[in-house]
Amino acid sequence: MNIGPRTLKTGIAVALSVYICVALNIEPPLFAAASAVVCMQKSVGKSLSNAIEQILVNVTAVLVAVALGLTIYIQPISMALATIIMIIVCTKIFKVKNQIVLAVITSLFILSSPQEQFLTHAIARSLAILVGLGTANAINLIIAPPHYQNVFIDKLVELNNFAVQHFRDSVSRYIYFNASLENDVEKSKTEFDNLYHQAEKLLDLYQNEWNVSVGSRQSSNNSLSKEEQLYRDYLNYNKGLWQRSLDLIFLAEERKVRREKANAQAVSCEFNHIFEMQVNVLFNAMNYNSELQKKIRGEEVVIYPEPLVWCKLDKIINEWQESTPSTNFYMHALIEISIITYNIRWFAKESTRMLNL
Repeated sequence: MNIGPRTLKTGIAVALSVYICVALNIEPPLFAAASAVVCMQKSVGKSLSNAIEQILVNVTAVLVAVALGLTIYIQPISMALATIIMIIVCTKIFKVKNQIVLAVITSLFILSSPQEQFLTHAIARSLAILVGLGTANAINLIIAPPHYQNVFIDKLVELNNFAVQHFRDSVSRYIYFNASLENDVEKSKTEFDNLYHQAEKLLDLYQNEWNVSVGSRQSSNNSLSKEEQLYRDYLNYNKGLWQRSLDLIFLAEERKVRREKANAQAVSCEFNHIFEMQVNVLFNAMNYNSELQKKIRGEEVVIYPEPLVWCKLDKIINEWQESTPSTNFYMHALIEISIITYNIRWFAKESTRMLNL
């Protein structure tokens, strides 16, 4: 179990909110402590959003509880009505389903007070809630506020290095007949998935670090900043690289089996020329990718033109076709080489596209 800054800040917020309530004679301080715990979030934006929601909900809960307590003297009935009303308010009006429990507890807490002390208790509990909310947000903002961008960028680069390495290895496996072991592939899948989910989680924390919104409204792609859109595109770019590397590993295994069944002879010069062209394009794509990493880190980058691949491949294929009989073996090889070239071209073209954004 990790004890991080958020845990320590929550403890400080609880202690400070209780101390403030005791010093100002606001009863009960326990409710202020509970509000401080609930309000402390992973990011400043989420904490502030949560505070705004809690203030709206709790003020409404206090008003509803006071109105019912002064008009309906039978506690079970007033509590039941308060529960129903607050559920409707949270779901239909404020659209803050995550605050239903707190809203109901607040109304029930007030309605459980003696009849002659309703207003006194309502004011005291409202002040306790505000003390807890204010303390939690002040502590979260002042003491080591979280900065997720640098951590997120480091995770993005780690994810990219992993995806690029496997893409390069998959091309190498096809060219040099190095089939992957099934256990190695499964292990790599698990590692990539973990990296990708960690990056997604950090992106969400980064986007909400200073973003304050109330209710169930979610930011759409249209409301993302250019920087956030770049990060989102970069995540998809790495996912695309990874998926293509898996496809190429499958082709490498298919090629090895196909050649063994056909007792294939040595690879022709023309086919080796195709491999040379692919390796050159792959080398260029990796250079583009290195510049793209710089862009993600906010550094100055070199802009490259979009690569021309098919025109280079066309000439080599024509030479290969003239010297090779049109057999099923040849057709399989032609399809495979087209798929390999397409994926390498995608790598180069997508990296240059993002560089030019």
